[in-house]
Amino acid sequence: MRRFGDTRPLSFSAADVQRLLDENRELRRRVSELEAQVHGDGRRPPPPSFVKPNVKKDPEDRKRSGAKEGHEAHHRPSPTDDQDTVQITEKLRACGCGEEFGDPFDYADRWVDRIIPGHVQRRHYRLAHYRCKKCGKLTAAKVPSRVAPRKSRFCWGTHFLVAAWHALGLPHSRIQVLLEVLEGNYGQKLSTGEIDKIQARANRLFAPAVDAIRKEVRAGKEVVVDNTSWRVDGVTRFLWDFIAPGIKAALFAVDRSGGHGVPERELPGNPKQTVVCDGGTCFNPLRSLKRIQRDWVHILHHAKEGLKGYETVSDAPDWRWLRSMKVVADRVLRVAKLRPRTAKEQKERDGRASEVRSRVERLLKSEVEGEPARKLKKYLLERGEELWVWIGTGGRADSNPAEQGIRFHISMKRKVSGGSRTLGVAQRTAALASLQATARMRSVPFAEIGRRLFRGDPSPLSPGAGPQGPRGPEPG
Repeated sequence: MRRFGDTRPLSFSAADVQRLLDENRELRRRVSELEAQVHGDGRRPPPPSFVKPNVKKDPEDRKRSGAKEGHEAHHRPSPTDDQDTVQITEKLRACGCGEEFGDPFDYADRWVDRIIPGHVQRRHYRLAHYRCKKCGKLTAAKVPSRVAPRKSRFCWGTHFLVAAWHALGLPHSRIQVLLEVLEGNYGQKLSTGEIDKIQARANRLFAPAVDAIRKEVRAGKEVVVDNTSWRVDGVTRFLWDFIAPGIKAALFAVDRSGGHGVPERELPGNPKQTVVCDGGTCFNPLRSLKRIQRDWVHILHHAKEGLKGYETVSDAPDWRWLRSMKVVADRVLRVAKLRPRTAKEQKERDGRASEVRSRVERLLKSEVEGEPARKLKKYLLERGEELWVWIGTGGRADSNPAEQGIRFHISMKRKVSGGSRTLGVAQRTAALASLQATARMRSVPFAEIGRRLFRGDPSPLSPGAGPQGPRGPEPG
């Protein structure tokens, strides 16, 4: 054995040289095989089934724009007003062959829309005064109540406009800017106190419509409920929304409590009504009053959260269980969205629902170790039948309408103005939000609701043909 520092020359026998050559040849062959596998000659193993290729779809596989095949197309209606028509008959240059164009043989139609900024129309009323010849008592004529409220210089149409802006989440300061500063707009200088009075008058006028919404939501077959925090003068309160998608009604409420007292107060009676909600404990007391359906979207999100940071089975103790639960939750949501029209489709839906429920029950019987999986399994076991009400009722398994309805006010109102100054103003905001959301779902504008209330219409929120112009009530 040679030692370090030994400088004697090395000598190899013929057998040693041949052995080294054979080893070198074998290593070269193995390297060639590995390079062939790396560069993809079809011999490398296929990827796991859960891996999706990050490639764009072929043009023929992409979804076509527009409505699905067999569904009614949605076209923008053509204008019917031809009063402002301009014919463009200017002479064009000669054709490329040198021949000049003669008179046009046909015309093509094109409409160009112009959005006209808001303007103010001031109407002068001369109010007659009378004196009784017998007793001398003075009497004065008054502006009709359907034109403008008492002691206000703005008509009801302006009240509807300001109330609509407030329902869309604009604070008083931004409404001031819209009415005064912007060039080409209204040019009206109002104080925040006057804007607050306008909103209060509009809220009192719309009170019957809000009461009608409350009655419809209470009588609805299915109501989706959610809540979030709401700041009132720096103190945390709660904004609740109750959405009835089947009848297109939305009810909002601001309360000091985030507990079960609010849904019990807003949804009394009607034990056949189904309440779709998340896993909050504030909904547990409703079990004795209503049918409770828990939201599967939250279950899907919990399974996704448990899978974060893990990519293979060996990374987490319950990777396969969480992934299976994620797939099952997505399957539940897709089956619950099916709306069968025939007996055959109903039978197919029931079969899919039974299959996915059996799969969940098998997963709940297996053992889990990690914290995310144990929490999710405990949640599912505690809810039990509250996860499967949608099978018997044919209703929803998600609370997306309530989530979307409340998210609008979080982004437009809570994050912009920080909430409300007083609880009364917050409740007014909730009432106008109820009106705005319901009117939007039914394609009825604020001004039309006001005109119906002035006419004594018993159904001021009946569905309309679509948004109308911003006209206020006509003078009586």
